[in-house]
Amino acid sequence: MTKLRSMISAGALALAIGAPALVTAPSAAFAKGILRLAQTQDLVSLDPIATSDNASIYAQLLIFDTLLRPSKDATKLEPGLAESWKVSDDGMTYSFKLREAKFSDGTPVTAADVAFSLKRAGSDASSWKRFFSGIETIDTPDDRTVVLKLKKVFTPLLNNLALFSSAILPQKAFEAAGDKFFDKPIGSGPFTVAAWNKGQGLSLKKNANYWQAGKPDLDGAELMVIPEGNSRVLKLQAGEVDAAIDIPLNQLQALGRDGKIKTAVANVFRTDFVLMNTKKKPFDDLRVRQALNYAIDKDGLVKALLYGTGKVSNSPMPPMAYADPNLKPYPHDVAKAKALLAEAGYKDGFKTSLLVDSGKPLHRQVGQALQAALKQIGVTADIRLVEGGTHWTTTKAGDYEMAVSLATSDTIDPDQLVGFLLVNPERANAYHTEWKNERVNELYEKERVTADGPERGKMFQEIIKLAHDGAPSVFLFYPGTSYAYRNNVEGFEVLPTSNFRLEDVKLK
Repeated sequence: MTKLRSMISAGALALAIGAPALVTAPSAAFAKGILRLAQTQDLVSLDPIATSDNASIYAQLLIFDTLLRPSKDATKLEPGLAESWKVSDDGMTYSFKLREAKFSDGTPVTAADVAFSLKRAGSDASSWKRFFSGIETIDTPDDRTVVLKLKKVFTPLLNNLALFSSAILPQKAFEAAGDKFFDKPIGSGPFTVAAWNKGQGLSLKKNANYWQAGKPDLDGAELMVIPEGNSRVLKLQAGEVDAAIDIPLNQLQALGRDGKIKTAVANVFRTDFVLMNTKKKPFDDLRVRQALNYAIDKDGLVKALLYGTGKVSNSPMPPMAYADPNLKPYPHDVAKAKALLAEAGYKDGFKTSLLVDSGKPLHRQVGQALQAALKQIGVTADIRLVEGGTHWTTTKAGDYEMAVSLATSDTIDPDQLVGFLLVNPERANAYHTEWKNERVNELYEKERVTADGPERGKMFQEIIKLAHDGAPSVFLFYPGTSYAYRNNVEGFEVLPTSNFRLEDVKLK
């Protein structure tokens, strides 16, 4: 442990701290009742069917509503725009009763708006088409009733209707505005867009027509883009921001000492790992992939990089519904790693490259720690630092050997991430590792037509065990999301789905 920390302390930990930022006096431009929230990056788009980056998702969830949404503790679904729903005994018909709600322009939310939005989410223009393509017809018997009829049983549907990509848009306003609709979109969520200054942040104002009585308490919010962690801390200390996400973990304890700032680490559905391109040698060999899993001291990583706030992972999947608590992570065993490499024909190791997102300090630290650990088994890993967009396009194109990455879940049902991380062929082909297991594919199809319960749970557990054994990635850890807020902030929290509900926040 001491050796690992010393290897990274001088270089990698400094990356998390970064250079000091200039601190200026709090701006008078911020009105009373405006929450100033510091985030790491700007959103890409406010179109729910065109994006998958977290900054866009979190903003969209503040502007638009969905029929259902995950409960705060992520254990169940709760009403959104649908105040109630029923599923037929054969699992083929879903009926929703809409609450009386209005869009931010004062027009009522109708069944026609829901039908329009879900058809758009399931269209060829949608990046999330697969999540809604099982819907055969959408009927609207009256303005407050929506009936979905399916082509076949599709158990994840309710969870998919809680996804940001199923956001309900006002049909008439959308069709009138055309391509400009998402410059200042109209939704039924707690906030509306005041301005989007790309690269700087998103300004939101209270939706006076929001359906939840008495909410939001805030007059608005500023989602400020402050990429560097130390800058977020300094601005929080100076009172220039009220809350900040992704606080460097090495500063978290000290930040809360003066009693003016509260800190927390949220347990979220997130998993960090190192992707391996199984189409390229030597990663096409299971023994090599397992060897790299044995070679890494993951407990040491959790202690040195996460300051003990996370857990070692046992698979590419985060611990969520149906997780198997008895599935053990790969232990740290250098001798086992060397033996497996020798058995695979790589007794003297090999050279490879490790793709790292330069904008993620934690992943830069991981890259350095992995580079040092892999040397012990004869593997030389050259770190390739690239910006986030390049990292995504490079891994998607398969133009990599190893890549430090992560995944989060936007739903409380494992189906979304299983399909993304482990199924091939599917929309990401096992998250660009190209790993393929026919039994996983078979179980994926079965769980989707099996009612929620123990039988479906066993299918997920078998899928995850197969992924553990197949080792398409080097499983690292389940980190939390660190955040902090000043004492004048009440009700701010990061949820297990990694987003936040600002309609529940108050400024004292």
